[in-house]
Amino acid sequence: MGKAILAAFVTLVIGLLTMSFFTNAAEVGVLVAICVMGAFIIGFNGKK
Repeated sequence: MGKAILAAFVTLVIGLLTMSFFTNAAEVGVLVAICVMGAFIIGFNGKK
């Protein structure tokens, strides 16, 4: 589960930095959804 949390955090930070640089952070909801789903995918794949 640690990998999933790390992946979500890194995705969130890099996404926010990129969006604030290019689009003034207008799509934060989309970024959060991607972070959460990425964490679930990594978490469930790690349990196999």
